[in-house]
Amino acid sequence: MSASSSSSTASCPEPTAAGTFLYARRYIPRCELAKLALEQMQALHLRGIDIVRAMGYPPKHTFAATDRLRYVLCSPVLGLDGSYIDAYYDASEFLIEVFSLLQIDPETYQLSLKQIVQNLP
Repeated sequence: MSASSSSSTASCPEPTAAGTFLYARRYIPRCELAKLALEQMQALHLRGIDIVRAMGYPPKHTFAATDRLRYVLCSPVLGLDGSYIDAYYDASEFLIEVFSLLQIDPETYQLSLKQIVQNLP
C-alpha cells in the first residue's frame, strides 16, 4: 500500500498538508454537483474517510463507506439510481448528508437532485 501511496505522491505536484489533494485526485466527477462537492472537500481539507466517519459509519465499515462515497461522486447520477446502497443511508439521504457535511447550501443542490431523479430510467 505504501508503494502506491508514494507513486501517487510523485504524480501529485502540490499536495496539501492534510493530503486532501491526493485523495481528491482519485475522484473523476461526472456531474456539476460532484465537482462542487470535490471542490468543497479540498477547501475544507477533508478526505473521504473524514466524511464517512462524520456521517456516523462505524470503524469496520469506513472502507466500504469511503468506496461508496467515491462511487457516488464519480457516478453521472450520483448513485441516485440505487446502484450502491448500504444499511445506513438510502441514496438520497447519503447525498444530503454528504452535502451537509461539506457545508453546501441545500438550495444549491435540491433542484439538480430532483432533475437527476426525474431523468432516471
